Amino acid sequence: MNTQSTEMRKHLGKMRKQYVFLLAESTEMKKHLGKMRKQYAFLLAESTEMRKHLSKMRKQYTFLLTNLA
Repeated sequence: MNTQSTEMRKHLGKMRKQYVFLLAESTEMKKHLGKMRKQYAFLLAESTEMRKHLSKMRKQYTFLLTNLA
């Protein structure tokens, strides 16, 4: 029974190490996800601004074309 107990302790030690590793990985992934969400929000805002500018430029272009004709 002593051998079983030793093996169980070894196995439990390995499982604890895996848990700590996975917990650290999970924490890192959450950090990266937070950064990516911020980048996405920034890029979405930039894209919206660019679409607004493009719309204005199209209107100006149309106005110029109609006035030149």
